[in-house]
Amino acid sequence: MSFQIHQSVADIPQGIAPTYLRKEYLHSQSYAHFVGYSNPDFFIAFDVADKVAISIPRSPFGSFFCRNDHAVALADFWAEVSNDLKSKGVEKVEIRHPSEIYRPFADLAQLQKLGFTIAFTDINQHIDLSKEWQDSIHKMQARKLQSLKEEGFEFQKMGNDQVKTAYDFLTVCRQAQGLQINIEFDHLESLIDELPEQYEIFGVFRGGKISALCIAVNVTDEIAYYYLPATSPMFRNKSPMVMLIAGMVAHCQSKRFKYLDLGVSSKEGRPQETLKLFKERMGAMETGKPLLTQLI
Repeated sequence: MSFQIHQSVADIPQGIAPTYLRKEYLHSQSYAHFVGYSNPDFFIAFDVADKVAISIPRSPFGSFFCRNDHAVALADFWAEVSNDLKSKGVEKVEIRHPSEIYRPFADLAQLQKLGFTIAFTDINQHIDLSKEWQDSIHKMQARKLQSLKEEGFEFQKMGNDQVKTAYDFLTVCRQAQGLQINIEFDHLESLIDELPEQYEIFGVFRGGKISALCIAVNVTDEIAYYYLPATSPMFRNKSPMVMLIAGMVAHCQSKRFKYLDLGVSSKEGRPQETLKLFKERMGAMETGKPLLTQLI
């Protein structure tokens, strides 16, 4: 056998760069039946339930992590993995493949050659931090940013010990929209405790009150992910999220990140036009984030 099968998270190899493939993150998830596969070149993990293997269900993405950029060997690796999944009763595989800004992951075209088909492609948007960001934003956003500064709004990096304050703010904002946070507080707190360098909290304040907030994830040493953003209903007409993103851009540039990933602006491939337009006006560029499937 030229690959290893990992029947538990504790058994997976160390040294995998993306936060969403680290043991600490994978430990925090719940699984019907966890299984991971690795060799010197590749790693992928699945949750197996009801004859379906999903990589990785509660993560923004899964897919094949290329540890040594030996893409030519992927076909052999997938042949071995799919045979083992079949032996476990799996009939269908689902993979939420990351945006192309995430490297080194398997190439989408190559996965299609291996028999994966695209069920749908979500719109992913990101800010390229190598460029002069303020030159790329819409004039309207530039005016809003200047107005926020004049009205006393301030961007601040918050401490991770303020996670409860941040979570309570997020909860109130989501409830005002008739929504719920997609992560429980205990789960988020444990992730921040386990991965303190990967999670950061940012806020925009005026008069001691939070007007906008985001919990970000440093997914790699090149990419930060705009994970849990929210704006207070009290300040929505002031657009403090413009200042929040501006502050996050400056912070990420100071840490020499290449991209600020603003996440998807669609649901199952259907655009969320208002959200998409806001990110465009903030200087964001688009890539695809496909859901891949294969019957095995």
